Amino acid sequence: MTVMDRKRPDRLTIGELSKRTGVSVKRLRFYSDEGLLPPAARSRSGYRLYNEAHVVRIELVRTLRDAGMSLEDIARVLRRDVTLEQALAVRLAAVEAHITGLQHVASAIRMAIRSGATEEHLRRIMMVTRTTNEERRNVVRRFYEKVVDGLPADPQWVDGMIEASTPPLPASPTPAQLDAWVEAERILADPSYLACRRMNAADVWGGKPTEAFLDAQYAALAAVKQARECGIASTSAEASALVDRVVSDLAKAAGDPDVGAMRARLRVKYDPRGARFWELVAIIRDDSPPQRFDEWRWLGEALGGVGATA
Repeated sequence: MTVMDRKRPDRLTIGELSKRTGVSVKRLRFYSDEGLLPPAARSRSGYRLYNEAHVVRIELVRTLRDAGMSLEDIARVLRRDVTLEQALAVRLAAVEAHITGLQHVASAIRMAIRSGATEEHLRRIMMVTRTTNEERRNVVRRFYEKVVDGLPADPQWVDGMIEASTPPLPASPTPAQLDAWVEAERILADPSYLACRRMNAADVWGGKPTEAFLDAQYAALAAVKQARECGIASTSAEASALVDRVVSDLAKAAGDPDVGAMRARLRVKYDPRGARFWELVAIIRDDSPPQRFDEWRWLGEALGGVGATA
């Protein structure tokens, strides 16, 4: 850096730079101290001197600050650690996520105003204020990390389950969609439901069941499907008799004489909340609920597991 005995015509004092850019001298000093605005030279008296390039640099800094970019990120752009395009792309993603979050809040408030504000409406507003789509995804990600903890699960399978379980809320979610996420989050937070999903994951990744057990399991679900089609309720005496046969057949196929233990295992495995969770995901997606879990729910209810309805 050159020390100037006499200020050259193309040099600007910090006061002159302030007048040219409309940025206060105090702010310019701060930018300079932070490394965003290194002076071109100094006078013999030690005053900072700038040039026309600094006028352009200040406009860039101010524009990026107006866009909400942090000083740290701006410094990275100016140092060319990242390109301006990359930095703006990151900032755009953050702005769009913020806009979506505000739209969710506005939607919840709008519903409250139209329907008469209640504690239920307040709960929805709190939910959308508290979590973004990315934070909801993190909730699901942490859940599946616990599901496969200690199991040799395929990472692609885990990623697929996270993706399938985390539909983003639309910009203007309905009350049903907001309520669906609240209920889904409550299910994911329940240790007994985690036990259900861990048991099913262990069946897939913790060692393959015998062919006899798989055949008995398919036969059980086929019998449940037939019972449902015949209109047999999961809480009926017929259902109870069917469950007794299913438990006995599965225990025999597994080579386990302890029928009580098999019944307890199946109560965990066929937790009806497994079907309910995917129904809630379908509601958030504004899609039809999947029918493939109907037998799962019926069997879980008939077994009287944790998630069974009274």
